[in-house]
Amino acid sequence: MEEYTGGAIRVCGLYGDPVAHSFSPAMHNAAFRELGIDWIYLPFRVQGEKLGAAVAAIRALGMAGVNITVPHKQAVPGYLDRLSPEAVLIGAVNTVVHKDGLLWGYNTDGTGFIRSLAEDTGYNVNGRKVLMLGAGGAARAVAISLALAGATEIIIANRSVSKAAELSGLIRDKTKCSSYPLDFYETGNNDAGFIEKWEEAVSRAELVVHTTTLGMHPRHNSWPDFPYHLLGPGHLAVDLVYNPTRTEFLKRCSGQGAAVCSGLGMLLYQGVQALEMWTGLPAPVEVMRKVLTERCVTDD
Repeated sequence: MEEYTGGAIRVCGLYGDPVAHSFSPAMHNAAFRELGIDWIYLPFRVQGEKLGAAVAAIRALGMAGVNITVPHKQAVPGYLDRLSPEAVLIGAVNTVVHKDGLLWGYNTDGTGFIRSLAEDTGYNVNGRKVLMLGAGGAARAVAISLALAGATEIIIANRSVSKAAELSGLIRDKTKCSSYPLDFYETGNNDAGFIEKWEEAVSRAELVVHTTTLGMHPRHNSWPDFPYHLLGPGHLAVDLVYNPTRTEFLKRCSGQGAAVCSGLGMLLYQGVQALEMWTGLPAPVEVMRKVLTERCVTDD
């Protein structure tokens, strides 16, 4: 718990259920100390039926804002005054900013992903073709942001093809990006048409993004079924799982010559954007990165 100094203090926080596992309080409080401002970031376990009251408390208590995590990202927009265009398209909010008496909803997950690629690897997504594994909430945020940032094609592979088709349709309808769904890969499926579709998808893609929770600590000895042998030096593979920082998925991609990138940067930069919107100050990025890195499993 941060020490109270006795002065006027600004409060930010995290709303979700559960929240005890989150790295965000440590990251943001370290940033506030580095900036020398009397702010504090607290985790609040908010159950579904209490979400409306919790959002009202942001206004009533004069909080600067909050982050929103599972299971409330899709529900919280209904309690807010304004939504960013990205949040409307994605259908989810992960950052609430209290300004000018209004509660504004943003989604910094996808833009955090884009910024992490640019800042940490120098990768520009404009004009790129993408193969995405998964079609859940994280995939939706990243896919929409990639499309808005200039990706020209996004292939969505998911076990539920109808869910992949829904996301692909949204991308085609609301952005200038081409998109289509694909059956999730299964080792042992020897159907010639299935194999041909996957060979084409991997050969077309320059960026491969894994968005499911497979490989997340403590179940880090798992990985998605994928034709890793089709990867090569022309691919960049990104895993949204950030703990461990080097997942089995990334190890297998790297083993085929692909460049790889951890999901830690996405976690970092979504937090950086939130902090900068709350405080109006440049975030101490390296201080925040150090806190996250120290808390992740980093062994190979």
